[in-house]
Amino acid sequence: MMSTTARRPLSVALASLLATGALALGTTGARADTLGSMEVAPATGTDTSGITLTTAGPCPEPATNLIVAVKGAGFPAEGQNVVSNSPISTYATAPDGGIAVPLTQTMRDYASTAGFTTLQGRYDFTLTCRAAFGSATYGEFTSPIWFTSDTTYRSTAPAAATTTALAAAPAGPVVQGTAVKLTATLAPAEAGGTVRFLDGTAQIGAPVAVAAGTASLTTSALAVGTHALKAEFTPADPAAYGSSASSALSFTVRIKPPAVVTPAKVTGTVRVGSTVTCAVAFGGATSVKYSWLRDTAVISGATARTRTLVAADHRHKTSCRAVGANSTGSTTSTSPALSVAAGPALRNGTRPSITGTARVGYRQTARPGTWTPAATSYSYVWKRDGRVIRGATRSTYHPTSADRRHQLTVTVTGKRAGYAWGYATSRPVRIG
Repeated sequence: MMSTTARRPLSVALASLLATGALALGTTGARADTLGSMEVAPATGTDTSGITLTTAGPCPEPATNLIVAVKGAGFPAEGQNVVSNSPISTYATAPDGGIAVPLTQTMRDYASTAGFTTLQGRYDFTLTCRAAFGSATYGEFTSPIWFTSDTTYRSTAPAAATTTALAAAPAGPVVQGTAVKLTATLAPAEAGGTVRFLDGTAQIGAPVAVAAGTASLTTSALAVGTHALKAEFTPADPAAYGSSASSALSFTVRIKPPAVVTPAKVTGTVRVGSTVTCAVAFGGATSVKYSWLRDTAVISGATARTRTLVAADHRHKTSCRAVGANSTGSTTSTSPALSVAAGPALRNGTRPSITGTARVGYRQTARPGTWTPAATSYSYVWKRDGRVIRGATRSTYHPTSADRRHQLTVTVTGKRAGYAWGYATSRPVRIG
């Protein structure tokens, strides 16, 4: 349907303009008088629809050409020409004298030319009546369209836009089974209708009526995991208010933190050289990490469930700390501290021996033998017929006349920090 907007006869309009000095033939000054509206056909369409604009009347003389531009989100602020400077005579005339201008491309094409992809909101077409040359213009016809989605438009103003915001209390993360209150806030607050609460695409409960701009729902049924919660508003009067949906609200539900079933405890023989174990049990833990302490200080690098006690632990207390963790958090259990005893006495493997010429005046040398664990130092006691020789405590000994025709032995003490001492005696040597 073409517009039937009333117009004065062209001659009367021109006479009036000339009388007031508003239009001077031959002037190059630009004008932007609004001459009327344009009909958009089809009235509803898509981003790929062919569109024809029909003005409510003809361009006033002396206009011979026209230009059509479009403005709106994505296009340059000054507008983008969709019909270049073209003679009016190339277009069909509507029954009421209007000019029917078919656009040669679609809105999707024009958006692509302007360098954007999303069509949204209001776009205004302006047809400017003008001369073929110069900058003189003789009025404009205008018409808007509204993209109600990225791909569909309408030529009548849509219902009042609404916005929906979603909040959750508590804000999360929460433990599974926690009661979570979802509240949708609608603007404008006077818009009536219902809100659907969604977990992804699944609806939570029944739609809730909006009251004073809000709608709320409480649920304890959210499963463990990350959820994308949304609120969708449906207006009671779609002609008055548009529908809207909130942004997705990321909401995490976690399993309960691990619980200590059996507290941490150090098991095994607590002495140097022994391997002890951190015994502990958690419920709901997906991993357990260990650390060991000497007195109250954490021992660097000791992170296994078991640990072999070393000399540095002797005369100190040892304990273990276990941390059970899952996706929610962690729980710590620390064992009682136990005193670390010395390790067992060093064991002699190869017996000590005496080397040298077994005669008075010749040096005798003690060989300590081998020990497990390895000794780090030794002490010596020389004996004559099993009795200690006073002062003979070196690794070497020079027999005297008192030793002639007697049996000489050496007792070696193997020593290592953190372990009890070990003792071993050589076979006797008869001194001549």
